[in-house]
Amino acid sequence: MVRVLRILAAVVFLGLVAAVFLFWLGHGAGKIPPASVDFARLDETQRQALVERGARVARAGDCVACHLDPSGASELGGGYPMMTPVGTIYGTNITPSRDHGIGTWSADDLYRAIAWGVAPGNRNLYPAMPYASYHQISREDSDALYAWLMAQPPVETPDRAPDLMFPFNLRPAVNFWNALFRPTARPYAPVAGAATYTVDGHYLVNVLGHCGECHTPRNLAFAMTGDHLAGFTLEGAYAPDLRPQTLAAKGWTDGDLKAFLGQGLSAQGVPTLTMYPVLRHSTRHLAPEELAVISAYLMQGAAGQGPGSRPRQVDPPAAGRTLYLGLCAGCHGAQGEGQPASSVRLDSNTTAMFADPINLVRVIDQGIVERPLAEGLRMQKMPAYRDWLTDAQMADLVNYMRQQWGGHTETLTAADIAGIKERYAPYLSKH
Repeated sequence: MVRVLRILAAVVFLGLVAAVFLFWLGHGAGKIPPASVDFARLDETQRQALVERGARVARAGDCVACHLDPSGASELGGGYPMMTPVGTIYGTNITPSRDHGIGTWSADDLYRAIAWGVAPGNRNLYPAMPYASYHQISREDSDALYAWLMAQPPVETPDRAPDLMFPFNLRPAVNFWNALFRPTARPYAPVAGAATYTVDGHYLVNVLGHCGECHTPRNLAFAMTGDHLAGFTLEGAYAPDLRPQTLAAKGWTDGDLKAFLGQGLSAQGVPTLTMYPVLRHSTRHLAPEELAVISAYLMQGAAGQGPGSRPRQVDPPAAGRTLYLGLCAGCHGAQGEGQPASSVRLDSNTTAMFADPINLVRVIDQGIVERPLAEGLRMQKMPAYRDWLTDAQMADLVNYMRQQWGGHTETLTAADIAGIKERYAPYLSKH
């Protein structure tokens, strides 16, 4: 018995030592590169040029989408909810308000927050702040972003405290997450002689754009796995697989990706759910050359047959076709061909091709509100059919679309539809 107690005591002791070590390892920020400019010595022309660069960094980094005031009163005033499996985190006020924002921060403080996830006073930021992606941001871009943020009007709105379950509501506990999953902050160094899409594309997609934060699978600790850009369901919506061969197999081309990101419209669909804010606040503002390297990086030379349906493997349900002709064909066409600048094509829409049908079910069930896209284009309103269709009828309609155009053989049941609705129900208030 004494021997057992000694072993248990040793195990407990070693466990405490390991916990203390991890806590120490994930505490605070590491080294930071020196500032790229002396802000005190900038003349007005230099300052304005830096602010303009910072505006481009802010759009490429999609800062507004998370720091938006949901009421629409401010783009950077905070309050936007980010729902996680352990509770809700709210975007913070990043205007130069000295009382409620970051008006007392230095450029060094901003770099630490972006690249290391540590705010002034060694206060941990939750990983909803994508420092796991931003860790490679250049000091030049961080400083330009600082100049731009400090040039914005201050918003006197206090931050909203996170609503997280115990023990995740204890900020010091983030040290353990950092010790295990936080990358070392180190500015991105392009590979000498690499193709343009590998250099600029990596930086725009994986660092500033932090696309992997939604499109990469996560483990039980909600950290990104090594299966980069392989797709993940987050906040009740599926962020699809963005790997080159998958994109090509679903009919994407270099031109279609540029149109989707820049205009919000392509033969493969329009941005909806969690992707719409990315278009609204980020990608539609990017320069054509930025969109070009993003597209080239994602495709990496992969080529398919272009937009179109996947080969049909089974005969779709007759009941589903009847529902489609009655509810959908008036706008989307009897063959899913859509209408120019009005209703999207469904015969080449990738939503019907996804292995996870959650987006298709959710859009049919909840509808889409009318919204602006870019370059004068608009997303037309789509009615919600939640009160029109039973789960069995929804299954028939979804099965028809997935089997007619998406190449699926799977047949969903009413119970499957009910289960899918339960998965996205907690997130309906967000979009």
